[in-house]
Amino acid sequence: MSAAPLTRPGSVTVVVVLVWISAILQLLVGVLLLVVAATVGTADIDVARGVIVAVGIFTLVIGLLTAAVASRLGKGGNGARIIVTVLEVLQIVGAITTLSVYGTTGAGSGAIGNIAIAVIILALLWNNRANEFFARR
Repeated sequence: MSAAPLTRPGSVTVVVVLVWISAILQLLVGVLLLVVAATVGTADIDVARGVIVAVGIFTLVIGLLTAAVASRLGKGGNGARIIVTVLEVLQIVGAITTLSVYGTTGAGSGAIGNIAIAVIILALLWNNRANEFFARR
């Protein structure tokens, strides 16, 4: 007799959903930053247009990578879990950078939410049930 397959814990399912939400938010913020860079004159803000474009592109890349691994994560891919962990840490760093540049208003208003989602994802991704699930895959 073979052992019954380990069902995916609810915490991992929640993480998969949160990773998709996080990816979508990153993509939206990246697009918004590029729109801001294209439409706002540099006299209107204290940050150079090139910096806004660079942060926007970086944010888009992180969002695309996060979306790419979300489905594999739900199947128990430990490599996907490692990638999501790295991406979430990068999202935290990016959000802290956004906060330091923009503060909590305007373009920086979503940064605190991004940090909260990333911390929740990391906590759920590395709890005991999740560790057991990923160890058996």
